[in-house]
Amino acid sequence: MRKVVLFSKAKKWWHESPDVDLLNAQITEIEKDGWSIVSVSANTNFLGFISSYTILIELLD
Repeated sequence: MRKVVLFSKAKKWWHESPDVDLLNAQITEIEKDGWSIVSVSANTNFLGFISSYTILIELLD
């Protein structure tokens, strides 16, 4: 089974860029739960700044 997860949590509410340290921590938690990361893609806003990440995960059998 595959799922798509959207990650957009920022360090500060006025800072638009997502918190990469928190993203790495979430990826570690996902992997501990038995999921495998298939891909991570950056999503940008209309100005070209990264506003979120899309993570494709797959459940290991």
